[in-house]
Amino acid sequence: MVALVGVGERGRAILEALLDIPAIEVRYYVDTDPSAPGVALARERGVRCRADGRFDELRDDGDVELILETTGSPETLEALAASEHSHARLLDSAGVRILAHLLMARQETTARLEQQLRDGERRIAELSAAVDRAPVEMARYLRQASHQIKTPLSAIETYVNVILGGYTGEIPERTREIIEKIHSRCEAALRSLAKRRMLADLRCAGRDGLEMSTVHLNELAGQAVDLHAALAGERGVDIRLLAHEGADLVRCDPPKMVVLLSELVENAVVYSRADGMVEVSVVAVADGHLEVRVRDQGIGIPERCLPRIFDDDYRADPAVQHHQDGAGLGLAIAREVADLHQFDLTVESEEGRGSVFTLSVPPAPAA
Repeated sequence: MVALVGVGERGRAILEALLDIPAIEVRYYVDTDPSAPGVALARERGVRCRADGRFDELRDDGDVELILETTGSPETLEALAASEHSHARLLDSAGVRILAHLLMARQETTARLEQQLRDGERRIAELSAAVDRAPVEMARYLRQASHQIKTPLSAIETYVNVILGGYTGEIPERTREIIEKIHSRCEAALRSLAKRRMLADLRCAGRDGLEMSTVHLNELAGQAVDLHAALAGERGVDIRLLAHEGADLVRCDPPKMVVLLSELVENAVVYSRADGMVEVSVVAVADGHLEVRVRDQGIGIPERCLPRIFDDDYRADPAVQHHQDGAGLGLAIAREVADLHQFDLTVESEEGRGSVFTLSVPPAPAA
């Protein structure tokens, strides 16, 4: 607890410095000039102040532990000595000058630290913005790169088709086998590039790229199944749709939702065994949400691989052995679309016994 006897601008400066220290309470400020800047500051900050040079309150206030005298006046010192409480200690102008230097140094240090803190916060904000931009910049780069790679691959595929079509004359059987492999790899690479570009487009557009409308979830699931009916037939896989018989209206971006479901259905068909079955069901659950469950009886996913199954370019070892031409992007696309809609997409699987991918969608708000 402090009482300060000040004069002029110096008194105001010391008062301001003391008021900025949380551990110090300035109870009194005394000056001989009612218009002194220290008096105005004391009144503004709720400090008791006098401008008549009297120290009557100090005699009876045992809470004041330190009296700071800044005027250097012998008369003022004498009056304070006569008025101070027995518990108080008086510091004359010489001691106050030392204290003032320390306070000023503390203020300068505090100001410097505050500036460093502001600089640090600005730098963190800049780094955060750069981190936020990084996925979009990477997506843009991938879009450009995939376009540049697509052109020569398409040209190679065209030339291969010309050769396989017999337009260059007869080719030996062994040469045909090699060219057919080239054709197959070109097709796989082009499919991979298409998926990579799709994923890049989704990340570049973000949530702003969604065009939301209210649609029937059964219809979207049916479209996804129809897109892969031919593939299922080629691989000897039975694919079934079990529609929900109740209300099935949801709010989403329909084309992107079909992409999501299509990737899940394609994944189930590709990693099923011949004569296997893929079941796509739309069901209502207790919390009012609708779920699309894509269940297969295929090779399944090892437990150690489940945490990364939605990562870009990730393929579990059994998946690579079962289907060498996979891109490792289909499930990443599905997760990206689900995240953009803020829908939950989960997987349950057991190696050798199949998988179930579940998409949870809230019902459309009532009109």
